[in-house]
Amino acid sequence: MAIDTAPRTPARPRIPASPRIPASPRTPAPRTPAVPATRPVTAPRHTRPVTGPATRPGRPGTGPGRRPAAPRPARARSPRLPFILLLVGLLGGALVSLLVISTTLAQGSFQITHLQQQNASLARQEQTLTNQVARAANPAVIAKEARRFGMRPNPHLSFIDLKTGKIVAGKPSQAEAAISVPGYTP
Repeated sequence: MAIDTAPRTPARPRIPASPRIPASPRTPAPRTPAVPATRPVTAPRHTRPVTGPATRPGRPGTGPGRRPAAPRPARARSPRLPFILLLVGLLGGALVSLLVISTTLAQGSFQITHLQQQNASLARQEQTLTNQVARAANPAVIAKEARRFGMRPNPHLSFIDLKTGKIVAGKPSQAEAAISVPGYTP
């Protein structure tokens, strides 16, 4: 904002105008002198001192001849302060939220890794037990274990006929041999 510092020239006093006579197109209008000869040209009675830019009336401390008060720096900064605090609070909250989310995800990742390792260990243990059951179910292993416990094959093999309820001993007939008995091969 620029302040006009050049001195102003005082305004010329107004001279009351003399009544003019309307001029006809044929006759020239009479000329009136610019300054009457009876009155000397003097400075105006009421002069206004040169001041800065116009100020609003009614404000304390601002009147003609006074300098306008300098703007207060506290008022210029006060509207920015809550906004800056809001931004800092939002950024801080975002950083804390990111930290909590990151920590939670890292904890979940460690738990997933631990559970995957435990799952792989249990899968290996299951495979080992399945192999042991398959080896133990082999007929040769079963016969060997039975001999170890003192079990011997029965030389007198006999069957029960469920229809008649009779015990059949010795070699079965062809019809009886056709009957499928699980675990028996003649």
